[in-house]
Amino acid sequence: MYKTLTTKQKRFVENHVTKGMSIAESVRRAGYQVKSGRSEDYGSLGCRMLKTERVSTYVSKLREKVFTKDALSVAEKRAFLAATVRANPLDPDLPGHLIQEARTEVDPAGNVKKVIKLPSKLEAINIDNKMAGDNYADRAGSEIVNPFLAIVSLFSNQPGTLPAIPVRPVIEAEIVPAD
Repeated sequence: MYKTLTTKQKRFVENHVTKGMSIAESVRRAGYQVKSGRSEDYGSLGCRMLKTERVSTYVSKLREKVFTKDALSVAEKRAFLAATVRANPLDPDLPGHLIQEARTEVDPAGNVKKVIKLPSKLEAINIDNKMAGDNYADRAGSEIVNPFLAIVSLFSNQPGTLPAIPVRPVIEAEIVPAD
C-alpha cells in the first residue's frame, strides 16, 4: 500500500524544488527539529528523506511541473522567430526584446549614428523551417525544390546554391537622422 507524503515532507520538497532553498534550510523551514541544531544534521536528514521512494517520486513530479511551467512553448518560440523576420530596424517602436545591441557612434566628421544589432533573419527562417518540419532535403523527387533556396539563388551567381557571402548571426542596421 502506498502512503502519501506528510505535510512536512511536502513542505520540505516544495521549499527545495520550487523555492530553491538548500536541503538544510528546506528541512528547517518545513518544521523539522534536530536535537543538535547543527546545519549539517538538518542537511543529513534532508538527504535521507530525498532517498526515500515517496519523497523522490514527489521531487521528480514537482521538477517536471516546474520545468513545464518555465519552458517556452512552441508558439512562443515561433512568435519570436516571426517577429525577428518581420522586424524593421528603422521602426522607432522596434520591440526591445529583438535588439541584441544598441550603441551610438560618432564618426570623425562629428556625425552621430545609432547602430542596432538584430538577430539574423535568415537564421530565424532556418530555425522556423526546422520547427515546422520543412526540411526539403528529406523529400523525394527532383521536381520539389526549396522555395527559400530559390529566393536566395536569385541573388547568387549559381542557381540552386546559396550565395558565397557568409551568413552572420546578427545584422547591423544604421539609423541615420534625416537632414
